[in-house]
Amino acid sequence: MDIPSGYTQVHRPSEFTDLCGPFYEKKENGVRTEMALRILDKHRNLRGISHGGLLVTLADSALGDAIIECYDQPVGLVTVTLTTDFLKPAKVGDWARAIVNVQRAGKRMAFAECSVYVGDDKVLRASGIFAIMDPAGRR
Repeated sequence: MDIPSGYTQVHRPSEFTDLCGPFYEKKENGVRTEMALRILDKHRNLRGISHGGLLVTLADSALGDAIIECYDQPVGLVTVTLTTDFLKPAKVGDWARAIVNVQRAGKRMAFAECSVYVGDDKVLRASGIFAIMDPAGRR
């Protein structure tokens, strides 16, 4: 399945996201504006639609990456709370794209919201709180 123009594959050192992906990003002026993935057959649940856990993984990854971009120095993040609402199903073949709005990126905590779209339809909304860690994982 083709990847829409303007997106490049995200390479992560994580076996879990490799299993869930591949993930793609779209950048404008060097800043990521979207993280996306094509819903593949391996992503479907028993009902034949995208597994909800996949969409949550997309949102969590997009939220974390957007927050990290708010800092001048490398930071680590730990998801403290992630609240999600499933609004519509995503089907095999759909292009799901996550758009993040960071509300606050503080010294110890960060707060952000994410919407996942298929076309113009919002299929998931999420909000998260993240603890800011040093890159080695210490608070």
